Amino acid sequence: MRCTALWIQSFFAVVLASASAASLAADKPVTAQEIAVGTKQYGPAQQSQGGLSNLDLELQAYVERVGRKLARASAFPDLPYAFVVINNSELNAWALPGGKIAVNRGLLAELDNEAQLAAVLAHEISHVTKRHSARMQKKAGGASLLGALVGLGVGAKVPEYRELAMRGASAVAFAGQANYSRDHEIQADNEGIKLMVAAGYDPRAAVDVQRVFLSKVQNRKSNALEALFASHPPSQERVNNNASRAGKYPEGGMIGKLEYTRAIARLEKDRPAYAFLSEAMTAYGKKKYDDTLALCDKAIALQPKETLFWELKGIALLQQKQFSKSISALNQAVILNNAFFRPLLYRGIAYKEQGAWDKAQSSLSASNALLPTQLATYHLGEIAQRQGDRETAIKHFTAVANAGGELGEAAKRQLRDL
Repeated sequence: MRCTALWIQSFFAVVLASASAASLAADKPVTAQEIAVGTKQYGPAQQSQGGLSNLDLELQAYVERVGRKLARASAFPDLPYAFVVINNSELNAWALPGGKIAVNRGLLAELDNEAQLAAVLAHEISHVTKRHSARMQKKAGGASLLGALVGLGVGAKVPEYRELAMRGASAVAFAGQANYSRDHEIQADNEGIKLMVAAGYDPRAAVDVQRVFLSKVQNRKSNALEALFASHPPSQERVNNNASRAGKYPEGGMIGKLEYTRAIARLEKDRPAYAFLSEAMTAYGKKKYDDTLALCDKAIALQPKETLFWELKGIALLQQKQFSKSISALNQAVILNNAFFRPLLYRGIAYKEQGAWDKAQSSLSASNALLPTQLATYHLGEIAQRQGDRETAIKHFTAVANAGGELGEAAKRQLRDL
């Protein structure tokens, strides 16, 4: 994901050369700086939202194929587009400047055909080509996941970890969760429909997607909908607008029902397992850890290769101070996906509780290498302090203190003691 300045400059020249005169007249081209920002933020953004979904690589490849088909038909086809599936049950999709796009596993489970997936991805591509996320980021003063520790939920008594952010770390002004304006959303809808038609899809699928989302917001029962409705608020106006736009095109575009059904076959098969995970997370939030473990075991019995099931089991065991069992479960989560920060973080905490300082430091450092968090950094500070490394402890606690919040205040107290 790293990109040298020289590569960015040469790539941007290609983008400018390949963009059509009409596109350049209508839109200001995506800048080299936007490409660089999106590239740098893509990894941390994925981590903060749940990490890559690596259980079904065929589904990932399918989403990427659909995305690239749309990208080739877009106003700026030579941007360094990327399309990934995030291991998150929330109904959401997001885009970073320069063409870095993600769609959640939970949203894919709600769609019915390839044209609906194309509608979602075309909408996100349009946010990119219209530079909406870049403008939102600029408006936020350039705040991002980079250069600062990400907060991760903790309990009232630091450094306890009773209230964990199971749906991913939060970050102020995260570009992928930007609250787009009404005008931005309507513009992305309109451009997305044009893009769908250019790529050969039936644009009426964009109407169906909005109707699904509107029905869900009208019958809202779950916080899992909040991410989508915060960044992409549905409305009857958008349904009507999409219907009007799509109605101007003749019927006959691709729907792709069979293709989509095949692509999400494993996701459908695993739906009951993820339902158990949802119940387990609810039980965990109520501190019913025995119930959490029982539900995790049910989920694991149905799908033993899902990292999230083992992770939550390990965290619940950690709360019960069953440290060896917790480490065993978290080890399995890491084996299944060693490129996701959260199991490494909680395994580090479990090792620390056992007094295995070197293992704790290694695991926490590996977590921070993927996504620097206050929680991991705070524990690293305590480990350094215990090992008599005052300089390193001060460095860690200072970083946590600068990030603010409850852990920041605890770090300030540690610094005063040092």
